[in-house]
Amino acid sequence: MNTRALTTRTAGALAAAVAVALAATACGSGGDGGKDAAAGAAGSAAPVTVEATNGKVTVPAGVQRIVSVSYATGALLDLGVQPVGTSTIDENNPMELLPSQTEAAKKIEPIGSGIEINIEKVASLRPDLIIVEGATAFDWGVSKLEGIAPTLYFGIDKPVDLLTAQEKIATAVGKEAEFKKLKSDYETEAARIKADYADKLNSTKWTIASSYGGGEFLVDTATSWVGRVLNDVGAKFSRASADTADHEVTYSVEKLDVLADADIVLVPRTAATGEVPQDTKDLDKQPSWQNLKAVKAGKVVPLTYATTDRYGTSINVLEQIETVLKAQ
Repeated sequence: MNTRALTTRTAGALAAAVAVALAATACGSGGDGGKDAAAGAAGSAAPVTVEATNGKVTVPAGVQRIVSVSYATGALLDLGVQPVGTSTIDENNPMELLPSQTEAAKKIEPIGSGIEINIEKVASLRPDLIIVEGATAFDWGVSKLEGIAPTLYFGIDKPVDLLTAQEKIATAVGKEAEFKKLKSDYETEAARIKADYADKLNSTKWTIASSYGGGEFLVDTATSWVGRVLNDVGAKFSRASADTADHEVTYSVEKLDVLADADIVLVPRTAATGEVPQDTKDLDKQPSWQNLKAVKAGKVVPLTYATTDRYGTSINVLEQIETVLKAQ
């Protein structure tokens, strides 16, 4: 299975975060592990069995103290559930929170960064459920976590797996109704945009591009994170993004002309900083980038949540797409 395209966006971030986590581990498991942090009203009335990557896991009834790792934190906050512990939340991690979630997130105890999880810290929080949601290319230490509490591990191989995982997380924590509303809100909004802007959508070709340097850039396709959202509103894709053999394709910067037919080029903007990453900004130093139709027309548009991982951020992406369409 090809996991490179999914992990390209997270590998650098996880590597950068390792040093932070090692420092945290060296300091021990400080903090008041006995303190009952507000975890939100979670937990089903009866035990529930959930099919996860690590098999069928029985989640006890009425779970309240949840530790979440990687993407699972945003999935839970979308559902109104606040974990007692989480992977460090910053620009070095593959999860981006909505503005309405940032204050709640500050109250969650960090348990390490990236794949470097402080097991002692996790244990000190006395969780009754641990949820891990992350790319299968990385070792999340699931077997160690299983020794602390029932652990749900959702391995992610392709972007759509993130939505499936959020639905299963909702089942595990007794938040099926909240999930159904999120999904319904997303589908209703996507259908409205598809109808309201049909003419513009039919006459406009979109692509999503980014770079991590090294003389390469990436093009997201219609099966990517944002590609899925664009597809749901009936958008047309540039030739490079229409190739759905994979959800992300890497090119050398000498091949920037593969974006020549795109009317709009979306580029990622980090939620934590509000900035386009420097390596992506540096694409504009390439003469072939300056010659692109979208660049000449001023249609290179920064987009927050370019790796949208759940329905909460996908609804936000819909709002951003509508803003672009209104300006067309």
